[in-house]
Amino acid sequence: MQVTEQVLSRIVPTPEEEAELREVEKELVSRIDAEATRHDRRLYARLLGSASRGTWLRHQKDLDVFLFFPEEYSKQEMERIVTLIAERVLRKVEKRYAEHPYVRGVFRGFEVELVPCYAISDPGYIKSAVDRTPFHNDYVKKRISGRENEVRLLKQFLKGISCYGAEARVEGFSGYLCELLIIKFGSFIHVLEAARRWQRGEVLSLRGEVDRKKLRRKFSSPLIFIDPVDENRNVAAALSVQKFSEFVHAAKEFLSRPRLEFFFPRERRTSAEEVGELLSRRGTALVALSFPTPPVVEDILYPQLRKARRFFEALLREGEFNPVGSTFHAGNRSFLFFELSSSEIPAVRLHLGPMVNSAHESRFLKKYADSPNVLSRPFIRNGRWAVYLRRRHTRAEELLGEFIAGGRLKERGVPSHIAGALETGGEVLSGTACLVEEALQTLADYLNPRFPWER
Repeated sequence: MQVTEQVLSRIVPTPEEEAELREVEKELVSRIDAEATRHDRRLYARLLGSASRGTWLRHQKDLDVFLFFPEEYSKQEMERIVTLIAERVLRKVEKRYAEHPYVRGVFRGFEVELVPCYAISDPGYIKSAVDRTPFHNDYVKKRISGRENEVRLLKQFLKGISCYGAEARVEGFSGYLCELLIIKFGSFIHVLEAARRWQRGEVLSLRGEVDRKKLRRKFSSPLIFIDPVDENRNVAAALSVQKFSEFVHAAKEFLSRPRLEFFFPRERRTSAEEVGELLSRRGTALVALSFPTPPVVEDILYPQLRKARRFFEALLREGEFNPVGSTFHAGNRSFLFFELSSSEIPAVRLHLGPMVNSAHESRFLKKYADSPNVLSRPFIRNGRWAVYLRRRHTRAEELLGEFIAGGRLKERGVPSHIAGALETGGEVLSGTACLVEEALQTLADYLNPRFPWER
């Protein structure tokens, strides 16, 4: 049996699962419609997404239901009505926020997202981003028939190599992008054959010839796929360079040697001892910032974590601690990890000043003649004035601790939610204290990176 046939036997829904989904869909939409008409008879619900298009994966019990409103409704009123309906129809209701609020809950064992949108007739005149979704749904349904399993293969492949999902946590390929790739190239294998030749700035379209240079100036993502229902939108906008590159490499590797591990990788297990040994072999030092995970949605949390990691890495570099790299983990608590050439540096540093007999000579000599941080009198080296200065911080954890203790972190450049969490519950960790149980996998993946299919 070919690898793809083995994969399909595990990811294509059984007839019984398909029948269950359709039964649940019918009941759910009917009940939402009944509740919606209590508020306005013009309101109606539709199932959209992969369940509607027949590209959902086996055991994936997610339903995306959109509730359509006339355009005169305010977003606040839409939110109010959707929340009321959800509370009457769903269990475990929780409100989420994107461009405007939507509701998540459970119905007969299925995870349900109930999303308000405007009932518009032209995608060129949308009032919010979700208003495009019905047009996406209709476009794909008309063109994907007979190739649903090819989409499923591509989705599972992307899941296996950790590149599936356009959310900020992943920065990968959305389900809609997977469907468009299959529509364009015809099959899962043809997508991989095309992808192995891709380079950053690749432009794809289902609209015929396009001005590639113009599109590359307009969009900065590594892959540009023009939305067939909105020529001003790049479907691959969320895709990071990292995930694009990993997919291109995985495509080449799979075509060279197909195997199940690309779709279903082995779970990587680790321990504090293993991570400590990895760090010991590298001869580097580890410091971390630990803080309560801010109670915000992932699409806000993860961009702020990435920005905060870059901010503190720059702070450590400015303090001359020479960061080798960094990573982060979000769980019960969040952690920003920094690998340093050394967590402790000498107290002395050489500071070079102006050339001898230059315009700034007298100012330099006056400034460092009697400074408390000076470890030597000014002297000449290779035609320039120089002085040995005392570093303010010789240990990385002291630098980080003093910075946090100084407060006003948001004003000083730390992303807002991370700043608040650091100020209320932040702490600095170093050495073995960084090897916290919940973040060991993240550290192992950073210190000894392996592709999922190589585990």
